[in-house]
Parts: sequence; structure tokens; C-alpha cells
Amino acid sequence: MTLQKQKNADQSSGLRLEDIPFRETRPEEPPTPSARAIFGPAGDKRTAARRYWITHPVDGLLNTAFHELLARLPARFVSAFGHATADLARLRYKNRIFAQRIERNFHALTSSIGRTDQEKQDGLKRWWRNIGRTMAEFSKANHLWREGHLKVQGLENLERAQELGKPLIFVSMHLGTWEAAFTAIHEGLAAPSIGPFQPEPNRFTNRIVYRLRKRRNQYLFPPGQRSAIRLHKLLRSGAASLTIFIDEVRDNQVHLPAFGRPLPDKGNAVVAIKLANAAGGTIVPFYLSRQNGPDFDLNILPPLEPNAADYTKRYDLQPTLQAFNDIFEPIVLDNIEHWYMLGELRLPPNFERNLGKNCSKRLS
Repeated sequence: MTLQKQKNADQSSGLRLEDIPFRETRPEEPPTPSARAIFGPAGDKRTAARRYWITHPVDGLLNTAFHELLARLPARFVSAFGHATADLARLRYKNRIFAQRIERNFHALTSSIGRTDQEKQDGLKRWWRNIGRTMAEFSKANHLWREGHLKVQGLENLERAQELGKPLIFVSMHLGTWEAAFTAIHEGLAAPSIGPFQPEPNRFTNRIVYRLRKRRNQYLFPPGQRSAIRLHKLLRSGAASLTIFIDEVRDNQVHLPAFGRPLPDKGNAVVAIKLANAAGGTIVPFYLSRQNGPDFDLNILPPLEPNAADYTKRYDLQPTLQAFNDIFEPIVLDNIEHWYMLGELRLPPNFERNLGKNCSKRLS
């Protein structure tokens, strides 16, 4: 069936989640390179072959083994394990480009909120340890909500949004163990919940993610036109709420928070606004904040009011993007030690010279 025929069928039949094969949430795997290229001349083909046949399978085997083992252990032990092994990971990767980028970004962003040199060093150590917890806790993402490790703050804001009777679009940043937030919204707060996601480069990691989400029967779709059609129709029909993280990596960069850079003109933030307008929905910002070990507050913020100048109860693009940044930039700065995307952010070379101009004022 062509995508246009599929779109027409979805429109006429009233698409339901149970109509969609769950396998559509699994991203396509890369083409298989020739194994002979492993021993071929240096170049892109040999690099790709070695990655496909050696590096990714070895990493995948280790990751799968650790994931399955940790999934069977208590959440507090798993969180502590991630914390305890983080210093080793930092030592292992200290000379890698991404580790140097993390350090530069952390120092630059914390300078904008007035931290001393010692506070920066201590904070950077905590960043690695918190991210270590997050990576380990991924194996418990289906359990943290069910076992009471997430406490909802701002429930009155969710109730206010629900009273409007429109589809809900939850937007957030990668703070804390964000996969557990997917579970909380999907199983408890606004069930069922769908959304897009960004596949990992390693096909074995994607298989882990796929199995985890299949166990809780949550449809999170990989990029593509087919997925966009699914999200649009399901949201518009009221079959599900939508959860989307707007600090994704696109074109080798994290575009939100802006930190003084131009606001994006595409990406997840724009998708969230367009889907909200197409479905007549309500945008609800939220974020996770770590309290102790695997315990989090799930902070639900007031729903965004439509801001279209023509009073159509729609969200105009630029004002809403600015609202996203005004909300989340101070939150990320206040929780910088828990922000996973720090290593993917590429600040401009002159950022440190313009600290006073680049960042929004910190919330008091």
C-alpha cells in the first residue's frame, strides 16, 4: 500500500492503536556490508564493515547482557551500580572528543550562572555519576513508575489541561531517566501515549529499546513519513496523547535550549507545535528532576495557552518556540548535572566571550 493510500485509509477508518502492527515501531536496520571488506584496504567500506561485523556486535552483546541482568535487580541497586561505575567510564573516555566537549560545555554553561571553578569541577563529576545512574536505570524504565519511584508534582496542571477536552502533547527535555517518564505518561497520567524517537546508531541497542517498549505496549515511532502519518492520525482521533522530547540531536547539533543561538525552524519542537495545531491539542511542558537514587519528581507545568494573533486557538510557531526556550533553558541550567544531551551540544566558538548575552537569566 502506498503512503497516500495508507493516509486515505487512516482518515476514513478512524485509526486505532490496535490497527497498527507493533513492528512498525522498530527502526530499519542498516544494509549488510560484505564481510570481506573487514580485511580490505583502509577506507569507508572497511570502517563500515568492521563496525557492522565486529564493534557493534561486541558492544551489543555486552549491553544486552548488562541490560537483562540489571532488569532483574532492585532499582536502588541498579542506580547505585551506575553511580559507582561512572568514574571508570569517565577515565576510559577522557581523551575522546565527546568527553572534551562535555567538559567545555559544562564549564561554559555553568559560568553563565555564576559557579566558581571548584563548583564546576565538583558539578562535572556529579554529571558523569548522574548519567551513569541514568544509563543503568534504563533497564528499569518499565518499573520505576510502577514501583512508586516517580512522584507527580503539578497534578493540578495536568487536570487543568485534561479539562479542556483536547488531545495532550507533552513536551520535555532529556533530564534524569527520561524513558521512565514515557512509561509514567503512557501507563498512568494520560494513557495511552505515543511519540517519535531517534534510533541509536547500534542496531543491537535499538533491539533492546524495541523489546523494552513492546513489554509495555507503547508505540514510539522512528523517523519517516509513515510514522508522521501515524502520529498525526492517532493524535487527531483522540486515540492517544503524545510525548515528545524537543532537545533531540539534528544535523549534528542540539538546537533547544538555544543558549543565545537562533531558534530552530524544524525538528521536534516544530513537529510538536504543528501536531498540536493539526489536532486542536493542548501543549503541556514537563520534566524529571532526580531526588535520591532512582527517585524522581515528575514536574508537570501549566499548559501553554494558544497564542495565535488571529484568535483561532492555535499556536503560532515563533512565539511558541520562544515559550519553549523561556521555559526549558532555565530548567536545564538549574539541572545541568542531569542533562543527558550536554555531550551533543556544540556551542559556538565565541560563546564564552558573550556569556552575559547568550543565556537567559536564571529563574529565582
